[in-house]
Amino acid sequence: MLTVTNLSIRTKQTKETLVRSVSFSVKSGEALGLIGESGSGKSMTSKCIMRLLNPRLFDLRGSVQWNGKEMLAVKLNELDGYRGKQISMIPQNPMTAFAPMLKLGKQMELGFSLKGRRERTQFRGRLAAALADVNLPDARKILGSYPHELSGGTLQRVMIALTLLQRPKLIIADEITTAVDAASEYLILNELEKLRRTGVSMIVVTHEMGFAREAAHRISFLEKGQFIETDSPEVFFSHPSH
Repeated sequence: MLTVTNLSIRTKQTKETLVRSVSFSVKSGEALGLIGESGSGKSMTSKCIMRLLNPRLFDLRGSVQWNGKEMLAVKLNELDGYRGKQISMIPQNPMTAFAPMLKLGKQMELGFSLKGRRERTQFRGRLAAALADVNLPDARKILGSYPHELSGGTLQRVMIALTLLQRPKLIIADEITTAVDAASEYLILNELEKLRRTGVSMIVVTHEMGFAREAAHRISFLEKGQFIETDSPEVFFSHPSH
């Protein structure tokens, strides 16, 4: 489904190379774990796949193909057909993911371009079920709240629920368990496993070694913008080569 070949990311101002000749692929229903220290290039690689890097600031080289289509060549006004619907990203910082002046329910309705009372009612019912799946049973309170009235962990789970609701073909999960408790992490793992069984592919970016071991079929370790090692969790955690 996703094939990345010789991807390099360089800043245009300083000419610093942040990601160097990275290549990998993700098949249908497969989960690839990306681990590495801060600044190793994990999030930069993920944002490049989603075309979220400002082209005036970054120079991109190589190839990112989604089902045979070159994503780096897709025009910006055509990306709405891919973002969210086919490839979805759960961002690392939920505190900046929502508009601060709108209640969550209202901005979700605007984001999904809902029309009419019946469509909004059906959407809120499906959203309430998705929120319950990530251990947020009080949907009425959450949807009636402003972002600053909720904790970072709660907002993170709301982001996960929205992604699950869209049922994309590929989910890029960027540090999604950083702000949640152990019970919520267990629920999130279960939901990710359910999605994998339906053929959804994943890229799991994480610092949590235990989460990577449970969530990924293969694990790639990045250091200074390069892949150092890629292997199964069993090999990676028993006798890594690096």
